[in-house]
Amino acid sequence: MFNDFFIATTALSSFNNAALVAPFFFAVALVSLPLFAVIYLCGDYFISKFGWNGRKIDDLVSFWSSISLMLWLLLFGGNYAVIRDGISLLPTLLSFVLFVLMIIITRKSILLGYSEKMRGVFIPLLVLLAAVSAPDTLWGILLQISAIVCGLIIGLKTHKNISLMPWNVLILVLLVGLVLMQPEFFRFGQLGNLTIFHDFSIVFAGFCAITALVTRYVHARARIYQSAYIKLKWLCRIVSFLALVLFVSTESVPVFIGLVAAMGMTIALSVYHMKNIPDDLYKIAFSLLLMSVGIIIICPVLTAIGIIYLVAERKKTKMRDFVALL
Repeated sequence: MFNDFFIATTALSSFNNAALVAPFFFAVALVSLPLFAVIYLCGDYFISKFGWNGRKIDDLVSFWSSISLMLWLLLFGGNYAVIRDGISLLPTLLSFVLFVLMIIITRKSILLGYSEKMRGVFIPLLVLLAAVSAPDTLWGILLQISAIVCGLIIGLKTHKNISLMPWNVLILVLLVGLVLMQPEFFRFGQLGNLTIFHDFSIVFAGFCAITALVTRYVHARARIYQSAYIKLKWLCRIVSFLALVLFVSTESVPVFIGLVAAMGMTIALSVYHMKNIPDDLYKIAFSLLLMSVGIIIICPVLTAIGIIYLVAERKKTKMRDFVALL
């Protein structure tokens, strides 16, 4: 009486209706709070146990967070049959994410000294997952496999190191943008009916991303006069607030990009006006970005990596250092 497509559509609609009342990702985050608290309190133990202390921690965080995202995208089982329209950019952008993630994973596995045997087992597993994770469309399977294989080839051919920023930040922000572009594809809700929890979780992730980039690449100069700084700072704040109101009203991806740019100008102005800033402030921002994206896409492993990275850097930089950026 019921075909598979009807059942899948009904299940998806039921999920979205439930998410509109009580966001599922938010509920999962609340339930997972005890687990996250244990990881934070025992963070030093995990760091010493896994050998994440020292100069390799950036490469390790980049490598394992990329693997977590890659496995999440594949095991998630992207249902390309629910794409809203036939000319959607979502499949192309998803394949780009997989492509860049594969480059990062390949380069980091070489730099960290992981054996060829491990990569010989891991790569075929990824290809197999890509083949079985999109059973509804043949082109979805071919798109994922080609992205992974091309990323592997480029990663093996290049000889340059891939830094933690901006590669990983780019992927995380792009993934957040894709979630906003078509929330129902990622089980995040339904476009046009997102709650305040959905909107501000997206905004917080964008804030963390732009903060990580600005504090990493903009240097403190203290060359702006105080009177001009106050006027410019309030102008940036007003523009950011108006962009925030417009984003909450429209839930538009271009407006979200404009909001992130406005927040970036505000933070850049603050950093440029300061005499100095903590050297590792961007690492705290990146750890918060990992945690927020992990909560949004319901990937506790990614959130746990962010917490461990936060614990590793909290002794150098305090959270109160962010107050001066606002």
